[in-house]
Amino acid sequence: MQNLIILFLALLPVISAQAEQSVSQVEIEARLKALKKEISNYKETLDSTQGQKSEIDATLERNEQGINKLINEIDTIEKELDTTNDKVSSLTEKQKELLTVKSEQQYYIEQQVRAAYEIGSQEYLKILLNQEDPNEIARMLTYYDYFNQARSRQIESYNLTLLDLDRVTQELAEETVVLESQRRALGAQQKSLANVQKEKQMTLKALINQISTTGSALSKLEQDRGRLEQLLDKLQESLANLDAPRSAQPFAGMQGKLLLPVEGRISHRFGNERNQGKLRWHGIFIDAVEGESVYAVHYGRVVFSDWLRGFGLLMIISHGEGYMSLYGHNQALFRETGDWVSAGEVIAAVGDSGGQDKTGLYFEIRIDGKPNNPQNWCVTREQRAA
Repeated sequence: MQNLIILFLALLPVISAQAEQSVSQVEIEARLKALKKEISNYKETLDSTQGQKSEIDATLERNEQGINKLINEIDTIEKELDTTNDKVSSLTEKQKELLTVKSEQQYYIEQQVRAAYEIGSQEYLKILLNQEDPNEIARMLTYYDYFNQARSRQIESYNLTLLDLDRVTQELAEETVVLESQRRALGAQQKSLANVQKEKQMTLKALINQISTTGSALSKLEQDRGRLEQLLDKLQESLANLDAPRSAQPFAGMQGKLLLPVEGRISHRFGNERNQGKLRWHGIFIDAVEGESVYAVHYGRVVFSDWLRGFGLLMIISHGEGYMSLYGHNQALFRETGDWVSAGEVIAAVGDSGGQDKTGLYFEIRIDGKPNNPQNWCVTREQRAA
């Protein structure tokens, strides 16, 4: 009994540590869930604090959120399609191998059966009776026994090959059905995507017409910037309750070492005049082809992954110690709020969401909420290689 008490006391710290770890994980998940809900609710209130969202803006958001969802679904189907294609190719190759083995085994069995038939049971007896040497008789008996065993093994192996071939043929038929189903689903989603993209183009025309008619371009830009500033303030406040990202290389020490999130020409630079000098760029705009991969510049946690007026499909990553990176006007977002990302990980696809007239990526770096020139932090792949 005393030994059991000693064992229990010895294990108590381990049990306690496991319980604390479990509670800690539960707390983190609860905080993360609360953050998602808080940011979602706050995003909805931004419209009332920075000008009412017009019906055109609402339609544009629905269009672009729909495109984002369809692209993610298409991406999933394409990955499943690749996996199924690999399975079908592997099974087809296996089927060919088994058919070759089957033919070879069938040939050997036929040869053995023919040889056995030609010898016949009478010939077998004659050979044995004609032998006078007992050692020779024993040798002949061993030979015939080996011959019969080899034939039995060959027939058994042949039967196993037939069973394996039936299984592979059945699997191949099933995977082919799956493949055709995935192809149909992909075609349907691509058709839906094309329809939504047409709707988006019509919405954009209406939006451009509305701005040109009312002369509200500057007012809209100011409201959009106000939304972003308020969102970032809220994120800074909310992140205090979450674990800060930990990296072997803190963001602060990466100045001039980070890679730009996408390759392309920088058409708008930090601090450049905007809207005839009435505003200035807080980030950079990189011209890029629609659908190009957007990469995270450094390790961190996604704290916002949603549509925001003026910035379209926007992702914000917290890198800890007050550092954030922002990626705007994406066609699709591949990570959700709460996800951890690594440097160089694909997080989005280049687009023109948020009412842009050309495709590319809007990119910002913030330090304690204040914009900082991304070109002081990031270089191109060519510059890094030089």
